[in-house]
Amino acid sequence: MTEQDIRATDSVTLKDIYRAAQKIKTTICRTPLEYSQGLSALAGTEVRLKMESLQLTGSFKLRGAANVIASLNTQQKHAGVIAPTAGNHGLGLAFAGQVAHIPVTIFLPHSADPMKVSAMKACGAQLSFFADIEEARQAAIITAQQAGITFVSAYDNPQMIAGGGTAGLEIMEDWLEAEVILVNIGGGGLISGIATAVKAINPTVEIWGIQSEASPTFARWKESGDTVPVALQPSIAEGVSGYIESGTMTWPLIRDRVDRVLTVSEAEIKTAMHSMLNFQRQVVEPSGALAIAAAVRYGKMLEGRKTVCVVTGRNISASRYLTLLNEAVGA
Repeated sequence: MTEQDIRATDSVTLKDIYRAAQKIKTTICRTPLEYSQGLSALAGTEVRLKMESLQLTGSFKLRGAANVIASLNTQQKHAGVIAPTAGNHGLGLAFAGQVAHIPVTIFLPHSADPMKVSAMKACGAQLSFFADIEEARQAAIITAQQAGITFVSAYDNPQMIAGGGTAGLEIMEDWLEAEVILVNIGGGGLISGIATAVKAINPTVEIWGIQSEASPTFARWKESGDTVPVALQPSIAEGVSGYIESGTMTWPLIRDRVDRVLTVSEAEIKTAMHSMLNFQRQVVEPSGALAIAAAVRYGKMLEGRKTVCVVTGRNISASRYLTLLNEAVGA
């Protein structure tokens, strides 16, 4: 077992996730697990939706962010936190920081959704913009070192993973009979936490990770069993796209605790967004719709198995949302 494996295994346990649930219960809301008749018909099996898009910030990211903020020591709280983000991670930190009166600095790509930018500003975060998310990430790391601020990765952080895992606890409490849980993957923090929680409670439940075909890092790593180079393309699902460091603590967790990692196309993501509006009357951003797209695409593999799709976010500007819906229906 490598040092990376030991760090990941030791840092995130079911006990950590239960502890996180207690720490964040006054900052987050418990999201519903909704049955979807329309999506069940499309997938050919019973589908329930874990509606993290209805979280207080419109994304599951608040769970991990609130746990990070609650875990800071006095000196760290005074200095504040800094994070690079495409949007939802920063919004979660901004909200949790505002509640706890802790300064939050966010580094963003210029392409960040205006709706998310406005929401972060409203929570009092200090924002800086960069050419792309990787430039923002590198700049945030340097700034954290120079200013003595706590750097908060959206996924390579045990508190973020444990916070995300609380969604898994809620799924098991609401539907212990669930047999397959579909979760999107960006950096892997959410699925690492959910897999840790769910597998500890019921090892027979399968956890499937879903990625965009344009950014299939963990799908390729899972196939090869190693952190091989992966070619990336731009994706409409920017929240689950981009470069992932090979040393991230989420890789051993995904390798060992996630049963499979599958991909969906950009067109399927758009269609899934349309399906959520049509069947559930819910607005979902591209990054939040991957599990829905996978339930339809891989329905034959799910046939007869009680399935949960984690719907992770709804934060998207009206103009961009309408554009993508029109593309989905060929308007």
